[in-house]
Amino acid sequence: MKQIYPFTIFILVLFANCSPSEKIIRFPKLPDEVFVNNNLKEFFKSNKSPNIVLRVPNNNDKATSNTSISADNNILYNAIEKELLKEGFSVRDRGLFNELLSKSQTSDYSNIKELTNTDIILEVVNINPAVVYTTNKVTVISKKKTTEQIGNLNYKKYGASVEFRVIMVRNNEIAGTYKYNYQPCPDGCEVGTFKFTGKRGLKNIELKETVAINTMEKFITFSTQDLIKSIRE
Repeated sequence: MKQIYPFTIFILVLFANCSPSEKIIRFPKLPDEVFVNNNLKEFFKSNKSPNIVLRVPNNNDKATSNTSISADNNILYNAIEKELLKEGFSVRDRGLFNELLSKSQTSDYSNIKELTNTDIILEVVNINPAVVYTTNKVTVISKKKTTEQIGNLNYKKYGASVEFRVIMVRNNEIAGTYKYNYQPCPDGCEVGTFKFTGKRGLKNIELKETVAINTMEKFITFSTQDLIKSIRE
């Protein structure tokens, strides 16, 4: 066995203690906003598989085969409907629903129930893949300790949000409102992953890309799961 001299040990310890620290950006999480009334919860206790339709911001949709929704939005709407189906809901065709309403020209929800055989409308109020999050705090992680420092830059990144509204058709009642927020860098992002613009000493964080569609799909799926859980609790 080779002998390890004290000087060699000193060098190894020195390198171990001088290992570079890691700088991480963590954005503060916005709280979700969920409001559900008792009428909706009571309805679901006696109606395990209600007829539900997803109403989306593009109200010009007709029959599904003729929809003109953008590809990205269609992926997100389909993700919502898949979760509803998994949970035993009877999901109505949203395009056909809008077409029937257009032909009947009625705004009376009691008539809508009879016309479309729908109990619940889940309305997508808004999906925003470009919510700006910002912080000037930098988390410095070294082998010995973790500290939080106030930096000279405001680090920015896009997060997302989705807003829903649940309407009970039989009595024209808004029975639940929901807003879910997606926090960028939930596990932290390294400082080196941010893009900078401007000259040295006058740097700004460059924001170009909104939240990717695959991340949005996961976010929308989890949000729908939370919505269903809040109704059935």
